[in-house]
Formats: sequence, C-alpha cells, structure tokens
Amino acid sequence: MGTGKKIAIDIGGSHVSACIVDTMHPGAAPDSIVRKSLQADGSAADIISTIAGCITAFKDTPVDGIGIAMPGPFDYQQGISAITKVGGKFSRLFGLHVRQALQDAAGTGDQPIHFTNDAHCFAVGARHVLGLNSEKAVLLTLGTGFGSAFLENGELAAGPEGLPSAAFYDCPFQDGQADDYFSTRWLLDTFRQQTGVMAPSVKAMAEQYETIARPVFHAFGGNLGTFLRPWLAQYSCTELVIGGNIARAYTLFSGPLEEQLSDLPIKITYCQDTEHCILAGAAMAPRQPDHTELRRTSQPLLPVSTSNTGEDTYTVFPSFHTDHPVQEGYASLAALIKEDNLIIIDGYEGVLWEQFRTALHQALLPYNRAVYWYHAGACLQTPAAINTMLEAYSGTPDQVFGKRFEGSLADFFDAEKLSSIRPDDTPGLHIIYGTGAALTGIKGKTLYVDVPKNEIQYRLRAGSITNIGTPTYTYKRCYFADWPALNKHKQSLLPHIDVIIDGQRPDTITWMQGAQLRASLDVMLSQPFRARPWFEAGVWGGDWMKKHLPGLNPGEVNYAWSFELITPENGIVLEGSSNLLEVTFDMLAFHNNHQLLGKAAPRFGTAFPIRFDFLDTFNGGNLSIQCHPRPEYTLQHFGEDFTQDETYYILDCEPNAEVYLGFQEDIQPAAFRSALEAAINDGTPLPVEKYVQQFTANKHDLFLIPNGTVHASGKNNLVLEISSTPYIFTFKMYDWLRTDLNGRPRPIHLDRAFDNLNFDRKGQTVPDTLISKPQLQDEWSSGRKWQLPTHPEHFYTVDRYEFSGEVQIPTNGQCHICMLVEGHQLDVTAGGGTQRFQYAETFVIPAGADSYTCRYEGEGKAMLVVAYVKDNYC
Repeated sequence: MGTGKKIAIDIGGSHVSACIVDTMHPGAAPDSIVRKSLQADGSAADIISTIAGCITAFKDTPVDGIGIAMPGPFDYQQGISAITKVGGKFSRLFGLHVRQALQDAAGTGDQPIHFTNDAHCFAVGARHVLGLNSEKAVLLTLGTGFGSAFLENGELAAGPEGLPSAAFYDCPFQDGQADDYFSTRWLLDTFRQQTGVMAPSVKAMAEQYETIARPVFHAFGGNLGTFLRPWLAQYSCTELVIGGNIARAYTLFSGPLEEQLSDLPIKITYCQDTEHCILAGAAMAPRQPDHTELRRTSQPLLPVSTSNTGEDTYTVFPSFHTDHPVQEGYASLAALIKEDNLIIIDGYEGVLWEQFRTALHQALLPYNRAVYWYHAGACLQTPAAINTMLEAYSGTPDQVFGKRFEGSLADFFDAEKLSSIRPDDTPGLHIIYGTGAALTGIKGKTLYVDVPKNEIQYRLRAGSITNIGTPTYTYKRCYFADWPALNKHKQSLLPHIDVIIDGQRPDTITWMQGAQLRASLDVMLSQPFRARPWFEAGVWGGDWMKKHLPGLNPGEVNYAWSFELITPENGIVLEGSSNLLEVTFDMLAFHNNHQLLGKAAPRFGTAFPIRFDFLDTFNGGNLSIQCHPRPEYTLQHFGEDFTQDETYYILDCEPNAEVYLGFQEDIQPAAFRSALEAAINDGTPLPVEKYVQQFTANKHDLFLIPNGTVHASGKNNLVLEISSTPYIFTFKMYDWLRTDLNGRPRPIHLDRAFDNLNFDRKGQTVPDTLISKPQLQDEWSSGRKWQLPTHPEHFYTVDRYEFSGEVQIPTNGQCHICMLVEGHQLDVTAGGGTQRFQYAETFVIPAGADSYTCRYEGEGKAMLVVAYVKDNYC
C-alpha cells in the first residue's frame, strides 16, 4: 500500500525547488522546500546533478513516485527534452533522455518519475491551492517563457480551437510569436532599449527602476490584454489566473490588461505563490497511461533460433545459412559497445524505441559507466510542418492512393535542431538514437535497427507506433511518404553500418556485425534463396493456404493473400549460429543491384521488378471487379516508374472455378458505368456476366491482365499472381456489395477506373490475346521447356519446365523468380550452394548466379514456373 506522498520538483530557469507533497491533502503548504541554484546554460551533467540532488535530499522519506514540472517543449511521456531556442537555457539538455539520466544520477531504481508541463502543473495545483471552481479557467505563467493551461470544470482541457500547440506561446502576435512578447526577455530587452539601463531581472525593474519601468510594464499589460481578448472570448473563459515571477509585478501592468478585458465577464486572479501551486500540481498531474498492445495480429513472430523439425514441407520462416555468427540478446550487444564513447543507433520506422533503449540501458548497467541517451526524434519538424510538406503526397483526400514522396528523410527534420544535439565532453557513453540519428552528423560506431514491413503494419494497427513525426498511423502515409524516404536513408547507411539489429521482437534482439552482413549479402547474390513470406486475411479469402501451408495460424478467419515475394514488404532471414536475423529484401539491391538484377538493373535501379503472391478464394468469394492503371497514369498520379501489369497462374482450383476477364463484345461503357453507380448509390446488384466475360479456370492456365483490363478471380481458385511489383494500385469498380472484415465499406474508385479501362479488350479478342497459349521451346529425354507467352505490354515473361532428374537453366544475365507448381520438393544448386525448396515455395535465382541446376527425384515429373524480365524491356 502506498504512502500517498510524492517528491514534487519545479525546474525553473535559475533554480530548482522540491518538496514532499501529500497527495491526500495537496493544497496544504509543504513542511519544507529544498531550493538549489541552477545554471540553465550549463552542461547536461551539471543540470542533471543539480536536479538529482533535490531528489536525494528526500532519500530517507518513503514516497510513491516523483513528479517533475518541466518547461516545454518537452516529450513528457518519454521524459526527453526538446527545449531549444530560448536564449541558451537548457540547450545542453536538447534531445537528452532526462528521465533516464535522473534515475541514474539519483539512484532511484525503478521509482517512477513523471514529467508534466510546468504550466499544466500550475493549473492543476492552483485548483487545489486556490480552490478554483470556475467552469472554464485560463491559467498563465509569466516568466522565462509564456506558459498557458486550461481547465474545464477543474480538469485539464485543450483550450480554444485553433491553437497551434494547445498553448499560447507559439501563436502569432505582432511581428513574432506570443512567447516573444510575454516573457522576461521582452521586458528586459524593451526596458534596455527605452532607457539604456540593463536591469538584471524583472524584480529589479519593478523595485529599483519602478518609475522609468512603468511605461514598459504598461505596454506589456496592454499587449497581453490585446492578445488574450479574442481567445478568452472564444473560449467563454470565466476566470483568468496569472502566476509566474512576472505576476509579482502585477500592480504595474494589471491596469491596462484589465482595461482591455473590461467588457468580458472574467474574474482575474494574480497568484503570489506560483511555486506552491506548481509543486502541488507536479505531484497531482494526471499520468498518461502506457500503451500496452504492441502488435495486432494473430500471426506468430519470427523465432529467435531455427527449429529444424526435419519435415520437408512448406515453411513460413525460410532462412539462408551464413557462416558468420548471428548474436542474440541485449547483453551481447552491450558487451560490444561498452568501451565506446559515442554510438549512433539509427533505424527504420516501427522500432519500439523506448523498449529498445530501456533494455539496452539495463544491459549496460553492469559496466558501471555513465550512459547518456539523446533522441533524434526531438529534432523532427512539427507535425503541422510535416503534414504540410506531405500534403501533395500522402495528404490527399483519397483514402487509398497518394503520390510517392520525392524528398529525403532529412526533410522531416529541422536542420538547426539536428545541429543542437551535442553531447557533453564528459566521461561515459553517449548514445544518439532514433530514426534519423545519423542525420545529426555526429561520428561514432553506427548501429541500425531494422523492422519488417509486416511487423510495422501490425504495430500501426495496435497504435504502438506512429508515422514519422506525427501522431497519425496510416499505411497510406507509410507507403507513399515514410518508406520511400527511409529506404533512401537506409541505402546511404548500408556501406557504413557497423552493427545490424533485427528489432521485430519486443523482448529481445538478434544482431550481427555490419561487415559480416555485407559479406552474407554477397554470398546470397550468387545462390538460390527465399524471401520470408507473410499472410493476410481478406473479405474474399479462402482456406487453401490454411490446409496446405504448415505453420500458419489455423485460427485466422481466412487467408486472402500471401506476400510470397512482394519485395517492398518482404524480408530475408539470415541464419548464423542457429540464430535468425531478418533484414528487408531491398538490402540486396541496395548492396549490389547488378548482381541481383543483371541486365534489368539499369532500368529498374534498386526496385525489384517482379512479384509472386497467392490469391486464395477456396471456399471464399470472388475478388472485386477491378482494373489497374496505365503506365502514364501511374507515373503522373502516383509517381511510380512502372505499373501493375498482372497475370493469374492457376496453381489449383475446384471444378468449374472461373476467372472474370475482359468485356463482352457488346459492352457499352456508359451503361456499364450507370450500372456500377446504381450498385454504389442504391445497392443494386450488378449483373456482372452482362458486362464481363467469364472463363473456366484449369490448373496451370495463365490468364494475362495487362493494365487497363477488367478482371477478377472467381471463388475456389488458388491463384499464383505473377506480376510487376507495384501492388496496391487496384481500382475497384464492384465489390459484390460487401463490407470489409471490420464491417466498413471497401473503397470504390470509379473515376480512376474509367480513366484507365481499355474497352477494346472485349469479345473474341480476350481469349485470343489474354489467355496464354503455351509454346514448346525445348524437349529432351526427361523433360520439356514451355514458354507461356505474356502480353506485349508485360515486361516479363514466364517459362515452365516439366522434368524429372536434373535440368540446368541459364539465367542469361537475368534474375529468375521460380516456384515448384507440381512435385514435392526440388534441390537447386547455384554459386556453390544448394537449397531445397518445397511445393508452392517461391525462390529467387540472382542474375549473379549465371546458371542453376534443378534436381527432382520425386514421383512423376516436376513442374517449375520461372519468370524474368524480357531482354527487350531492359
């Protein structure tokens, strides 16, 4: 049972005050207050030492926690300082994880330390100390800065609408911001300009130079009233409470202030005991609850180590063996960096930075070194500035689509703030951490934390992470803005990373040396390998994958998609010393795109051109009637260099399963659109067969779906979708009047669809040109090679090998993407390495392999599908 007592601390510009507050009687005057002088422009170590001294002054008093009133800007939830540009005060704390530094300096252990804005503390404390009971109160602290807070019926509130930061300090006023006019520095600067006298403080102005200072205070009060009047009126304020050091001189400015507010029904109170109010509020301020749900999914995490069961079946956790060790745990990483002075820990979106930092800090404690953490997140631009920057990209009204951001990760940051993170030149380990940490330009050992895209999405859904620099968490922002910028940043860092860390597991990490990662990538770029697949449910999803792919959670409602090889969202898993480490697939291209893509590298750069994925409608439903954008539309509207040209390879199907493809001969676009609008507006079912052709699906058929083609898979198909890599640009026209799995309407994009539909793909043209006709290319005693021609608009082609025994396949300078579509398992050798792949597993042969040998020893003949870029499209 707690004591009900807390240490309360008020951090000001010149001193720190602390006392014990009985939270059962917060309005009572404290027994004693400890005050220590503070050099706010001093070193971080000195400032932390002073504050810690106030905590240890009460070390013999049992307390339930520590509440600290801190001026802003400050990350009060995490305890990280973002104070900058206030005349040098607390500038050396910028970016510092103050909570951790205080816990270490004061030896508080796991004693909770909570930070609250000092103006909010004043409001909460004033409610108890002054007995405030107004319906709507505005409370100001006038001192080093212009603090403000709002109470509604005694509870902290957001205040009037339209405040940039839910506070007054950064509101425009005259030639600057409100903080420029309603603070100590304005009074002292204006007094010096008007009198030539340099007063040491506002107190000296009011007491020693009262006569000549009166005009300055008069102007101050008039300006304050002019500024406040519209805000107080809008808020329907009934009480204004003014505290802070400047409030002690209220007799010099209250007249013009009250004159400006005379026609408003507001009670004005000048508080002479601001310190008492702030200390009471520091102990009593409400605490934000910690977010407990980290990921929202039923899918398992990648295990830390391999669990080789000896079964030759499809695996959801494929790995590539490396002779280099993969380490596990924070303790091993701490042992590596314990002697360093400066460490940079950068990382991708989705890292649970506070959990990571806390765990690594605990692992460093046994080495008895001071550790100071500086968070790069303090350097981000404001959320409003970031949203404005991205308005044309991910800020578009369209729920699904935006345009690829052309800038860099540095654009999300304030360059001046990045240069403001400057660790003290003091003994200890100084760690700059967080997404973008390397942008500070500080040199030190560079660690990089990677997170797979599926885990990022699971964390976004749980709300445990947000988009870069804003409180939002949307996939659209990730796809169109965050990930393009982060990918450029990762690519620039890859040659210099000293340690790569897999940060997908909340409780532990795996890691390896950066040089060894790059060496492992070199090996992969000459040998066969698999990407790690992941799986998603959907409203039309089926149960084929549940029944045929071991390792999937059978309790999932269905599986609509597999991300077999959708490289912007897949990872590759390295296995070393039996431990598993996942990095994003694109690291292969960032490391050496010519070894990966060969002839196709000049055209596609670091973008991987081809994807393989499953669409499972077994015992499910039809896909939406849809089409994909034409190339010029894709570039203009979405910023993508190539479009979403698809094919459906029927891996399995039930009898009478169908594919919707192309229009009926008598299609009338206007009539088709009217029928679609009736479905949207009136819920009238669309007679799909009246407008769109249906074809019976048979195993190993290949349906061709170049951009602009109307299409959909019917139910009871397991489609291997062999396509160009863009994967979200689907324009749905009719979705069978369904909602999604959460009961929400699925987005329909009629205008976009009709801007792209090709109405000439109709009638007999469809079976003649959009259903591939296999052509025999080669035959030998134990097998045959077929070409499955694709449409002229497809930049890739598909081959199928049917064989037993052994076949050698040249890559001819192209990257091959392969799948065993008949047969149990296949041994594939290239570049001195052999991998075994199972039925329905997608694998990659990099162009650097030159050739590969496939050996099949099962019953009957194997069927191997191979896709690659056409030479004439390179």
